[in-house]
Amino acid sequence: MTVFLLSISAYSQKLENVKIQQNKGELLVQYDLYGQTEVAYQIGILYSADNKTWKKAEKLHGDYGDSIMPGRNKQIVLWLDLFEGLNTKMYFKLIAVYPKVIPQKKGTLTDAIGNNYNWVRFGETQWMSENLKSTNDPSVCGTIYNYTAASNTCPDNWRLPTDEDWMNLEKHFGMSANKANEFGLRDVKSFKSFNDSGFVLNECKYRVSFYQNQVAAAFWSSSVNKLLYMGYSDKYITRIFRLNENKLSKEMREKTEELSVRCVKSAVFNDTISVESAITLNLSNTTGIVKDIYTGENFEWVKISNSIWFKKDIIGTFSYNETVDKCPAGWRLPNEKEWQDLFAYYKPSIKLENESQALSERVSSNGIWGFNMSQTDYWMGSRYYTYQTFWINRDNKEDSKKLMSYPTNKSNLAGWTNKQTNEKAKMRCVLDNEDYNEYSGVIETGKIIDSRDKKEYKTVSIDGKLWMAENLYFASGENSKCRDELKMNCEKFGYLYNITVTDNVCPDGWKIPSSADWEDITGKSANNLKVLYPFGKIGFDLLFGGEVIKDPSGKAINNVYTTKFLYKDGENAGYIFFDSNNKTEQVSKAKKKDLVYIRCIKK
Repeated sequence: MTVFLLSISAYSQKLENVKIQQNKGELLVQYDLYGQTEVAYQIGILYSADNKTWKKAEKLHGDYGDSIMPGRNKQIVLWLDLFEGLNTKMYFKLIAVYPKVIPQKKGTLTDAIGNNYNWVRFGETQWMSENLKSTNDPSVCGTIYNYTAASNTCPDNWRLPTDEDWMNLEKHFGMSANKANEFGLRDVKSFKSFNDSGFVLNECKYRVSFYQNQVAAAFWSSSVNKLLYMGYSDKYITRIFRLNENKLSKEMREKTEELSVRCVKSAVFNDTISVESAITLNLSNTTGIVKDIYTGENFEWVKISNSIWFKKDIIGTFSYNETVDKCPAGWRLPNEKEWQDLFAYYKPSIKLENESQALSERVSSNGIWGFNMSQTDYWMGSRYYTYQTFWINRDNKEDSKKLMSYPTNKSNLAGWTNKQTNEKAKMRCVLDNEDYNEYSGVIETGKIIDSRDKKEYKTVSIDGKLWMAENLYFASGENSKCRDELKMNCEKFGYLYNITVTDNVCPDGWKIPSSADWEDITGKSANNLKVLYPFGKIGFDLLFGGEVIKDPSGKAINNVYTTKFLYKDGENAGYIFFDSNNKTEQVSKAKKKDLVYIRCIKK
């Protein structure tokens, strides 16, 4: 979705042509910023789910942060999975903060003991027009302070001026920048202009002599001497106004001397312009949960580009030979092209200098579009040995110690890195079914809720008949049990039932399939049982949760898994048998001791 917003302006500062556009998990914010060309802006974004409580958006990339200069076609990208409390309707506020000088030229202030002072603004600084006092003495000279006392005596929110503050004041009254930077005596046209502007200068008496026949006003700055190699470590920069000579001296004075104080305060404050809007986000993504057809273990998956990926790593670090059979049946290691497509999917839509960092934030996120690409390793729970790379499905020649390029997500940087092929790495799995994208859109799926226990089931329409796409999970007393008497097996595969159960075991409006119903299914999977597997062509999602096949000696036959499904033709009960060696068999006379799974079908 793209949203166009009206501009909001304050004085000559403007945010215009603001556009917010969503592209999957990325939010692209475009804007034009108008203002004084020499002024730097601070750009940020706030977001809210209710237009009341606002949070600062973190991990932005592009034209945001400090020092953003005015211009057109500014761009910021955000990754939505990094937001807290994300809703379909969200509110966003683009904010530009910029420095602004108060309009007042003069004013008054009161110190902690009740003395009132006038102040006058020169440029971006407010200066006290009078000398600071430590008592209620009405004298125009006020109090004289040593440096330590002077540095801690200004009223709240005011401070001792720096050498730079004094230089700016001197330049305001006509002194050149080069002269203002020099130490020693500098000529001033007339101190009358100081007094006329409100910066009142009066002759004051001091305990030290600055020059012969002095008529002086002497002031501290807060700037320490930087010429330490010349032995002035206990001296600070001061200003000595020679009122009878029209000269102004910039010189170092001992911090124990006592001089007058003028306090200053910045006349600059931060002003803000902003643009606010509500936007409707598309929070749907092609993702889900799939079971291992043999173990029943759940795995989250997400569609990225044209591939279906596991959403988490296979836990552990492995040599290449150790990756064999680590992915569940129907899944495999991704190839190099699939990794390239994945990084392209998460790549920011605008050019960034820190693209690898932005990419890492996205592939590391855990959300609707997240990939959970780990940045840590699993070696005994320690980060001491790190294998921040992922195996690729290719001829790695791991014993050759050859350097090859592998995907990585290390030190908050995602991309590619070289590693030796005989080292260990992490692994992800992708669906081993290149045809899935071609037929996935025509599989008619849905959901039902069993009113008895509120259990939700996936459904699929096959040749006009509506089937459950998962095994029945409804406790039916003595007629049902879990495989190996383990409750977790019921949670993985559903309940096993004896053949005495009736249609009442299915949800209301559903029944136990007939043999003819099952013939429709087995006819589609003849010589190719993978058609029935998760991500198969008909969406049946077959699981092997049955007994383990044993040889005549009673020894388990490795890697052979089975399952049985009940059917009923009138009073006759039978079952359909499947095993992982692609065997399908119909048993027309089931025995009372047989335990079978049930897939209900809509009446």
